[in-house]
Amino acid sequence: MNDPIGDRCLGEVERLHRFFERWLGDAATDPAEFARAEPAWPSDFTLIAPDGAVLDRAAVTGWLRQARGVHADPAAPFRIEIRNAAVRLVLPGGFRLCTYDEWQSVHGVESLRRSTALLEARGDVVLWRHLQETWAG
Repeated sequence: MNDPIGDRCLGEVERLHRFFERWLGDAATDPAEFARAEPAWPSDFTLIAPDGAVLDRAAVTGWLRQARGVHADPAAPFRIEIRNAAVRLVLPGGFRLCTYDEWQSVHGVESLRRSTALLEARGDVVLWRHLQETWAG
């Protein structure tokens, strides 16, 4: 199916996770990168974390601001790999329900989160409206 909006949403999943990899993995990351990433989360954004906690935008961005370089480790660099990203549902108004697997390596320990995201393409930006992450390994 030809879905330019879906392609933009899947590109946003990759883009934001590249930011997370830099931000969390390197304490020297330019703070301007956070300012460029922050608009992706609108005021009503919600995250259901793998442990079941429901977090609003303020909680997510507040934690992220403080977490620059939290996983920095020259011996075992922080890595994120997105696999199996797909648009599951096309909704009116530029909304797409997407799923993806997020593989992380933190201090050499690998984990997997399986995620479902409701994204909205609005003008030149893609907004994260809702995200649910589930531990899968």
